[in-house]
Amino acid sequence: MWATSFAVLSAAALVSAAPNTPPPQTATVVVETAHGAAYNDRTNRTITVPIGPAYVNHEALGAVSTLYLLGPATATCTPYKAEDGTVNGGLPFYVGHPSLLSTNSVVVGSLVCTIPTPA
Repeated sequence: MWATSFAVLSAAALVSAAPNTPPPQTATVVVETAHGAAYNDRTNRTITVPIGPAYVNHEALGAVSTLYLLGPATATCTPYKAEDGTVNGGLPFYVGHPSLLSTNSVVVGSLVCTIPTPA
């Protein structure tokens, strides 16, 4: 009985000692793709982009006309031509302000989403 109680208490102590790490932050981005004429035949795909590192997704970003940020409201995302988050590929976008890249579709090499740290 004593050994069982000790084992349960030890396990509880290990769980409570584990760091309370928040889950990684992500942004929800809608990728709009034009197929054909300028404002006709468009499709949308929603992707989850990590906050911080350059995000590469050849399938989702291989044909982009407009990028929309659904959230979080504090984030700003920027499209880049290069996969390493360099070579400006369009204007930054945030909730309520999409990045209009082309009336047709262009390739986006990467997205970088950031949330400013409070001062």
